[in-house]
Amino acid sequence: MKLIYPTIGILLGIVLLWISPVSPSYFAYVVAGNVVFWSSVLLLSFNFMKQEISLIKGRMSKFVASIFLIYLSIHYFVYSIALEKLLDGIFGVLFQVSSPFITLTYSPFFPPSLLTLLYNTLFNPAIVGGFPPNFYFELSSYAIVMGLVIATLVTANIVRVMQYASYLKRTKVIILAPLLGVIGGGSCCISVPILLAEAIPAANFILFSPLGDTALFLAYVLLPPLTAIGLKLNFDAMRPKAPKNLRINYTELSKKNEKKTS
Repeated sequence: MKLIYPTIGILLGIVLLWISPVSPSYFAYVVAGNVVFWSSVLLLSFNFMKQEISLIKGRMSKFVASIFLIYLSIHYFVYSIALEKLLDGIFGVLFQVSSPFITLTYSPFFPPSLLTLLYNTLFNPAIVGGFPPNFYFELSSYAIVMGLVIATLVTANIVRVMQYASYLKRTKVIILAPLLGVIGGGSCCISVPILLAEAIPAANFILFSPLGDTALFLAYVLLPPLTAIGLKLNFDAMRPKAPKNLRINYTELSKKNEKKTS
């Protein structure tokens, strides 16, 4: 039952995003569709991260909160640069920054198609801010939601490692592998897009080729969910499990009890 409402929300969001190019108000439909879609995705994701959220709440402190906020800030900074580079590649330089500003905007895509739906889901709407001389950032709903999910998983993984470190005396080697997994997974998600966003423009022969745009697009789209899956698996792998011979088989136990009572 808990999964029904987020699923309905995702489907409703897709419908609103699909019809937004032919709707009376592109902006209103694309904003409403993304709010419904990504809030439902976030609820669905948190439903699968109950243990991580519970661990963070139970161990909440200034240190834990700082881990979450620092990673979230870096993630948003990196993916805002990646989105800015992607939209520049599609539309060209959108504007020049003459004075500081921050606003909610969107990029119209036509006509209604699967590609338009994908673009509207990933890029619209965007929180845009600018600072002279010519720096601006863009954060889409996709980047915001994935940032929250990955920051939660990174924090939970680090808290779990720190928890084990407090239980064990000789932990330098024992906790090294899972800690490297967390750092590697989180840093991969934020390092590859920034390298592509900055290194690709430095090479003009790549910048104006489909290969450059495709590489950055794939990094922007695929890295966050892949990172989230990897961090989730890493967290689950650190959860202690009883040996098979010590586990209770409740099905067999209930059958034995039924035989005794009959």
